Amino acid sequence: MKKLTVADILQLDILKNVTMCAGAAGLSHFVTGITTAEDPDLIQWLTGGEILLTSLYGAVTGPLSFKEYIDTLASKHISALFIKTGERMPQIPAEITQSGSHYGIPIVQLPPDVSFFDVVSSVMKQILNNKAQYFIELQNNMSQLLASGAGEQDILDYLAEYVPASIHLCDSDKNIIFTSQSEEFRSEMAIADRISLPIMCMGEVCGYLEAATNRYLDENLEGLLKNAANLSAVLYLKKYYTVEIEQRYISGFLKELFRQNMGVNQIVEKAEGYGWHKNDSYLAVSIQLEASRNITKVPEALAEMTRLIPKSNYYFCIQDDLLNIIYRTEKKLSPQELYGPVTEVITNLNQYISKTYGSFTFYAGISSIAYELFQLSQKIQEAADSLQFCRVFNNRLVRYEDMGALRMLATYSHRSNLEQVIPPAVTRLAEYDKLNNTQYLETLDSLLGNNLNLSKTAKQLFIHYKTMLHRMDRICEIAEISLDDRQTRLDVELGVKLYMMLPK
Repeated sequence: MKKLTVADILQLDILKNVTMCAGAAGLSHFVTGITTAEDPDLIQWLTGGEILLTSLYGAVTGPLSFKEYIDTLASKHISALFIKTGERMPQIPAEITQSGSHYGIPIVQLPPDVSFFDVVSSVMKQILNNKAQYFIELQNNMSQLLASGAGEQDILDYLAEYVPASIHLCDSDKNIIFTSQSEEFRSEMAIADRISLPIMCMGEVCGYLEAATNRYLDENLEGLLKNAANLSAVLYLKKYYTVEIEQRYISGFLKELFRQNMGVNQIVEKAEGYGWHKNDSYLAVSIQLEASRNITKVPEALAEMTRLIPKSNYYFCIQDDLLNIIYRTEKKLSPQELYGPVTEVITNLNQYISKTYGSFTFYAGISSIAYELFQLSQKIQEAADSLQFCRVFNNRLVRYEDMGALRMLATYSHRSNLEQVIPPAVTRLAEYDKLNNTQYLETLDSLLGNNLNLSKTAKQLFIHYKTMLHRMDRICEIAEISLDDRQTRLDVELGVKLYMMLPK
């Protein structure tokens, strides 16, 4: 900011007829304000840089000599002393002009017809205009910085040069993403004010610009922060359209990836072409909707879910009745840092489907973490396995890492000889269901899941207890088994799960 000097102030029309009496060496003093103080006791409140207006009435009647009066003003580092003479003080005392010259304080005599009010108004207008122009320049410079390709951190660092605060850029959940701090801010001191400005993009709050200060900011500094929040929205908008273009460009690759039609080398080559790198973090997610009615609305529901997926770090494609997602970050993150945001997104999608499509059942499978591109194919399969277990065990969300020993079943599910692993009892029961349009296999699965509790299973299947008892007898008869044997129960339960994983 161009700082105003006493010489600049003396160029005002209101001061064109003043007389410079002494202290010309101080014309280069910077001016921060203008005030009046006839009572010498008020001098203690001066902060430095002010022009003091006076008629010397208090200096004449007060306890200080003229020399002591100027000594006190000099200790407060005033910029200039404007004196209006009159009947009580027809001329400026020599002690004042001599002390003014000694300290380099400009001593200026105002004409009798010039009022203090007019002088104060004109000077303050000049100071405020200069300050306003300064902040307009700051805002223009910040806009030019953004136009030249600056990012979020550059904007915060620029702000920290002028705003005495600790400044943060947060996401929509107020998690800090970028931060910068002014040299004037003192974290060990009390926080006087906390400012939180929403960053709006596409009609939604995409983040927040926040500042913690040791003192209250004036309206110009607050205006600079508000302008920065508006400019940050441009960065979010730029990212939004960049991701939109990238998403369309990468969609074909994702479809081939989830179909598992590519070899490892081909996957690595194409992924690197899209800017994915070794040592990034990856998670694969597969989501499926099961409709008891309104089956034709499933594609519509899948498309609607894509609008709820965050634009940053998420890549998706719709394939048949599946919504497949790759979550990628540009550095290695811990499992908690990776699973947290992905689980939150899936939970939000599930809630949306439950609210909008009450008859739909939502299933989602999440792979384990990959830190290498060549692992992507394996993670796609893990997401598919997890989704399959969602359906088999009727869970809404399954993480591959949480499947434990059940991963072995997933391994078997991809072998052509899987049917040979399934116990004959399960096969006999399944074939009987097909021929007779019964549901004994499903009943057996529920019965084993309830630890052979007939009453609980009957309630779960909405049938009478005696009907349940009859079904259990028929199941044992058809399958040629006894559920009293612990090993038989274990073999049959695993067999049922394996059978339900067979391609239908």
